[in-house]
Amino acid sequence: MKRMLLICALALLLVPCLAQADIAEIMSYQGVLRDGSGNPVPDGSYDVTFRIYDVETAGTALWTETQTLTATGGIINAHLGSVTDLTTLGFDVPYWLGISVEGGAEELVPRTAFTTVPYAAHAGFADTCLEGDGDWQYDGDNIYHDVGNVGIGTVTPAVKLDVAAGDARCARFENDSGGNRFTVMAVNNGGNTGGFFSGIEPAWYPAVPTAVYGKAGLGSRGAHFASEDNDALFAYSADARAVWGCSATDYAGYFDGGGLGVYIDDQLETNALKMSPGAASGHVLTSDASGVGTWQPGGGGSDGDWTIAGSDMYSGVSGRVGIGTTLPTAKLEVHNVTADEALEVKHGGATASRVVNIERTSLPNSLNDLLQLKVLPDSPADCQFIEAERGGVPVFQVMGDGRVVGAGGAYFTDDLEVHNGQLLVDYHGDHVAEISTAYVAGGAHVLHVECPDVSATSDGIAVYGKYEQATDYGIGGKFEGGYMGLWGVSDGSGGTLEHIGVRARATGSSGYNYGILASASYGIAYAGYFMGNVNVDGTLTADSKNFKIDHPLDPANKYLLHNCVESDEMTNVYSGNVTLDAGGEARVELPDWFEALNGDFRYQLTCVGAFAPVYVAEKISGNRFGIAGGESGMVISWQVTGIRHDPYSLENRLAVEQDKPPQEVGKYRHPELYGMPETAGVSFREERGVAAEGGLTERRPPEAFDPNDGE
Repeated sequence: MKRMLLICALALLLVPCLAQADIAEIMSYQGVLRDGSGNPVPDGSYDVTFRIYDVETAGTALWTETQTLTATGGIINAHLGSVTDLTTLGFDVPYWLGISVEGGAEELVPRTAFTTVPYAAHAGFADTCLEGDGDWQYDGDNIYHDVGNVGIGTVTPAVKLDVAAGDARCARFENDSGGNRFTVMAVNNGGNTGGFFSGIEPAWYPAVPTAVYGKAGLGSRGAHFASEDNDALFAYSADARAVWGCSATDYAGYFDGGGLGVYIDDQLETNALKMSPGAASGHVLTSDASGVGTWQPGGGGSDGDWTIAGSDMYSGVSGRVGIGTTLPTAKLEVHNVTADEALEVKHGGATASRVVNIERTSLPNSLNDLLQLKVLPDSPADCQFIEAERGGVPVFQVMGDGRVVGAGGAYFTDDLEVHNGQLLVDYHGDHVAEISTAYVAGGAHVLHVECPDVSATSDGIAVYGKYEQATDYGIGGKFEGGYMGLWGVSDGSGGTLEHIGVRARATGSSGYNYGILASASYGIAYAGYFMGNVNVDGTLTADSKNFKIDHPLDPANKYLLHNCVESDEMTNVYSGNVTLDAGGEARVELPDWFEALNGDFRYQLTCVGAFAPVYVAEKISGNRFGIAGGESGMVISWQVTGIRHDPYSLENRLAVEQDKPPQEVGKYRHPELYGMPETAGVSFREERGVAAEGGLTERRPPEAFDPNDGE
């Protein structure tokens, strides 16, 4: 049958009823059936299936019934629930109605959402709750119940409000009051039970009436109080103890103050005192200037461990000495919080080999320190671990971030290794850094810089040189070698990106810019020598161009050279031989790209072996041309010249005559041919970077190492 459309004309309605208890579980529905063109369907009977869902799309139907309805003018009326009972639906969640016609597998879309009217059936039950059974009373906005118990989560409430929640919280109270309106207020007007009871049953009750009382089971606290930034517990009593603690088997109170312990702003009265740290027989409790008490030996601090022998004083026991600290952790520990040095050592003897000697007399373990210097993690980078002065002037410093600064530079006669850091050299002179070696064996590296990180996915730089004093001045790097000045290698294996041995670039606002400027002289000299294909993405300019090959007749001893054909146009030359047919004619086939590349054609024909008035009978068209006027079997040698007209050539036509740019006026490509000096040459450049020509700074020989030096 034709596709049906259902147009809802009336919302879902409940059938009226006389009493709340007799609400009918039947809903009226009215709609219009239209065909695929939007016209009402013919009058007659149609099977319509209704389904109720709790989701707007997809899902499983919660209720289904099919009715045979009569359409008049396309209008249908149905009483939902007259076939299948609706009482299985609570109408306490949103529902949607799906409709299909004549047993169709697809429902009409979208589904129709139930409006508030069908939920009036559920409201009938709510009315019963509002009417109640006479135990609950209303007073304005208040509702109260003055007899019996109320149970939540239990059918046998044992107290006025009995809440049972199993393995979950029973109740949660919250308010936003910032004043004295408590979240929960509990009052006990008499007896010995608390305002709160928490914990397990059965339980004993305190003998004294208690405002808050809690008792926990085994392994749990009776009460827990916490605060982010104020007192976790405040106790006050006008005429009795503010806090009273009692324990049958453990401490009556335990306090952990993050290193501060307990503060008592009044008198402390106790029957006994036990302070474990530092306790020893005969020790007495003493106090430092800040009031901190510790156990100290009795009898004025002398216990016989120290011996005085003339000007010397020593201790033969295994204890520690603390100055400024009562708990030394080393043989000698000095603490100071004032502006004075914690330790100062001076020596005035001119013949003394050293002022301080630090020596380890046993073999250290791996990574053991002979001397360790520490600062706090947030210390500034320019603080100093070590400073060496000469006449009050710093000459050597070890900074807080690990940098080593030397006023006289650094001189190394052996390996220098920089691991996971930077080597910074700052010097105002001709040579900032010098590295040399006398090792001449093959493969010697004076400077070896390597980045072995094979996982990197960006272009790091092993060596970076930049020297820019001012615009137009400065050389980033200069390399000299007896065999090769610079060797660039890119031997990356695998991968899909390009590999470049040497890349050069030069950019400037005006004047000459050369990506590579090279020259060669003496002997067999090549300013550039390429072993492989050469691609020029631009114009190639030369005084002359030729090819050079091994001589075919004497390849071991001679070369054969030819000049290239020159022209004032971008000319292409093509030639060949063709044999005329029986009619003395021929057609020459050219490549399919011929006319796309060339235009303005010129022709030459030459008879081979005889003469005939041959001529070009058909100009080039469709990448071919015709020849006629000859004899059958005659061979014709032909030549065609074309002028390039591809997009690049059209945009880059050669200007045959050009004025020299201002910086080349008065200069010559070959000045010697015109009787001019070498300085008049276009390619003449004065040598720059003279400072880089100098040799190494003269080294002072290192002093001989004396193993007994300083002993």
